[in-house]
Amino acid sequence: MTHRLDIRGLTIETQCGEMLVDGIDLLLEAGGVAALVGESGSGKTLTALAVLGLLPPAVRRVRGEIRIDGGDICGMSESERRALRGRDVSMVFQEPMTALDPVMRIDRQMLEARRRRHAARGRTGQLWCVAALDAVGIEEPERVAHSFPHELSGGMRQRVLIAMGLAADPKLILADEPTTALDAINRRDMLETLRGAADRGAGVLLITHDLMSAHGWADTVAVMERGQIVEVGAAQEVLEHPKHPYTKHLLACVPRAGQSGPLGTSTS
Repeated sequence: MTHRLDIRGLTIETQCGEMLVDGIDLLLEAGGVAALVGESGSGKTLTALAVLGLLPPAVRRVRGEIRIDGGDICGMSESERRALRGRDVSMVFQEPMTALDPVMRIDRQMLEARRRRHAARGRTGQLWCVAALDAVGIEEPERVAHSFPHELSGGMRQRVLIAMGLAADPKLILADEPTTALDAINRRDMLETLRGAADRGAGVLLITHDLMSAHGWADTVAVMERGQIVEVGAAQEVLEHPKHPYTKHLLACVPRAGQSGPLGTSTS
């Protein structure tokens, strides 16, 4: 079977030889949502950046394979990778303050993303922008489309990034902490949006430290600690019946109501 994302033995080091990601394996099926869960600094974001070929200058992939729909990403030239980004593979970056161009209106930035795959100009493009913003729960989408990033709240910028990530109907979506700037209700709406993209055939890699973002939304969960995946499996099994001590530690940090079990599930 060809997997939408197939990572085998990915190892990332600094130029000084410090191990940052240590030989991880990760599979993501088409139409599936996989959550990569762990604390800050565990290597989650570096894993996603390696898929895009966007590792920082002082960091390098020293071995391992990364395949998307069977194609070898590591063997591509930079121009081939550039053509892939935003069209077949998109990333919703963690920081909405820095991920958007501060001197471009929202509609122009969204249309640039849309044109990676679809014609989107003139009135047709503007109508698409408004519809895409409305689909991610933005009020007054016409006004927001003509705004600059600094005129929007952090939560609104985050929703714009998600709309841009979906703009070209990519095969693979890497969502790095996509709900950090959102309240509980809007967090649910955004996870539903990503789940909807998976239902239409995309593979979604949800990178998060928030186990509640994985529970009920992800099909599989991989738990990452200090550059290694220490537990992986079906989401319900991992989150409700954890085996690794680190997974149990993460679950113990999730607020509970009454005498509930992991993630608020009843122990009775």
